[in-house]
Amino acid sequence: MTLQENRHYLLLLWLIVNGLIVFGLVVSWQEGLIMQLVYGDRSRICLIIALLYVIGTVHCASRVLYLSKELNQAADVAQGIAATDRNNAISICDGRLAIGDAEPFPRCVIAQHLIDLADSREGFDETDPAAEKSNLIEALAERLKGAHELGWFAVDILLKLGLVGTIVGFILMLGSIANTASLDVNTMQKVLRQMSSGMGTALFTTLAGLIGSILLGLQYLLLDKGADELLHRIIRVSEIEIKPNLATKGAQ
Repeated sequence: MTLQENRHYLLLLWLIVNGLIVFGLVVSWQEGLIMQLVYGDRSRICLIIALLYVIGTVHCASRVLYLSKELNQAADVAQGIAATDRNNAISICDGRLAIGDAEPFPRCVIAQHLIDLADSREGFDETDPAAEKSNLIEALAERLKGAHELGWFAVDILLKLGLVGTIVGFILMLGSIANTASLDVNTMQKVLRQMSSGMGTALFTTLAGLIGSILLGLQYLLLDKGADELLHRIIRVSEIEIKPNLATKGAQ
């Protein structure tokens, strides 16, 4: 049995990844690294990065639950179709898909796609039968992965915020030198402290942006893989299991 054949495998992978992330955060907190990161950032960009990361993680959690549920329902529909006679025609009862006299399948993405595919057979262009199917697949792919575009934009924003913090840190560092009127020992000590503070802001914000974008990007990569797996299951069922049923329905 492969990993994709396990129920809720996507949710389990996401929980493992975030469990490791939480473990790393706890260790960093105990070692004082997080507080050092917060206090060392004079621009407070790290707090904005942390807030965006939390929002992105919450969005990932909702998408993981949705895709995990749809993957399980796709597996159930595939098993139900495989258990029925392929010569049975499909039927639509109250917006639900049924094969022959079997119990209608629950409302889900795969059932809705098969309903749309069956409806398109009633008036498709005989000279180009693959065009309608291609449009349905493209629309389905956009539906499954369209919600992830905002997440990938957030990943890019985290990286850009880290770069903005780098620029702000260098401005703070160079500004301390520009405002220096004399070069006595006390003034130089003050300038060095200000320069180290500006350099800390530059490095800490860059570090926070890089880590946040990598970890959030990893979560959205899991989401894209889950959406691709769901799309693969739907296409496999529609191409291998449903074609005889569609032919029967189209001949009626």
